[in-house]
Amino acid sequence: MGKLIGFLLKELIGFLLFVLLAPLIYSFVSEAYLFLVSGISFDSISWFVCGLLSYLFLYILIAWIGDGLLYSIIFFEHLEHELGHSLVNFMFLGGTRKLIANPRNKFIELMGAPPSESEGEETSKAELFSLQGSNFLITLAPYYFPVLTVPLLIAKPLAFFPLREIIDFLIGFTLAFHFIGLLLREFRFWQKDIADCGRIFSSCVICLLNTIVLVIALCVASSNYSAILDYFQNSIARTPESYQTELQILMMLNDLKDQLLQQ
Repeated sequence: MGKLIGFLLKELIGFLLFVLLAPLIYSFVSEAYLFLVSGISFDSISWFVCGLLSYLFLYILIAWIGDGLLYSIIFFEHLEHELGHSLVNFMFLGGTRKLIANPRNKFIELMGAPPSESEGEETSKAELFSLQGSNFLITLAPYYFPVLTVPLLIAKPLAFFPLREIIDFLIGFTLAFHFIGLLLREFRFWQKDIADCGRIFSSCVICLLNTIVLVIALCVASSNYSAILDYFQNSIARTPESYQTELQILMMLNDLKDQLLQQ
């Protein structure tokens, strides 16, 4: 009974946080859409798109060829997942005692092999420590922090011209790796990380931060670095209007409820 009450309370808090964050998320997502439609040209991100499509084609090919190569991709997805926890924890002045990337159990379950084959093996995990304790940014890090892409985003402005096109290709390639792994395997409501932070709240945070990551990646790939600041400024400027719209919707729903109760 106590677990049920705790679950319902967490979901209620998550719903209230969703109501609070929805206008902010809408502002950032809508500005991202406008940026994609009118703020960027295909020519400026052609190498990025080539990298993205290359990984998509490679993934489909490997999934079609057989289990062994697919296991390799899942291994790197697990490694990125645990590194995401570790790196964001490091940003909060924490550290990592142990990091294990072992997707064997999950892969066997995915491919339908007998569970007994994976008995006694440790699953993927990162044992973290921090003087400040954990927080939702650390817990949800693998779902929004593309570990392989971030170093490329930092390196691009510092690279010589011949290398920039290669980096753009790799940004698209690694970002596709992140998003395909996220959508096909990682983002599940029963995932412990997501359940611990609350399913609704986790969904809001993951949606918002992945939108921001995508816009930053496109700005870097197109070498339009000033557009990053413009994106944040426009999103923040749009936010008060979004909150006003949400308030109007809530007031309309409240009036509708009163009318239904009076009938």
